[in-house]
Amino acid sequence: SSSKLKKKATKTQEAKKILKKKFKVNTKIVFTEDGELVQQWPPVQKSSLAKADEEDDVSGINLDKVKEILREEDKFDKEEYRKKIKEKHR
Repeated sequence: SSSKLKKKATKTQEAKKILKKKFKVNTKIVFTEDGELVQQWPPVQKSSLAKADEEDDVSGINLDKVKEILREEDKFDKEEYRKKIKEKHR
């Protein structure tokens, strides 16, 4: 009877199963009725460096390159934040 007992799967084991199956989790995409993209979470990176980095098939993480990408993404994020604040004040 002891061999018939099943162990309860932990959250980490379930998360690893999902990662192995390559599911896209924690994403949200909103479309209009016309099929236009309205909102996507997490936001897509807009910088040209990020797009170039995706094309490179290099193993590991290049910290200098990642810092540059984040600085460029910050510029876009700051601009969106300014627009959001301007709309709020109107």
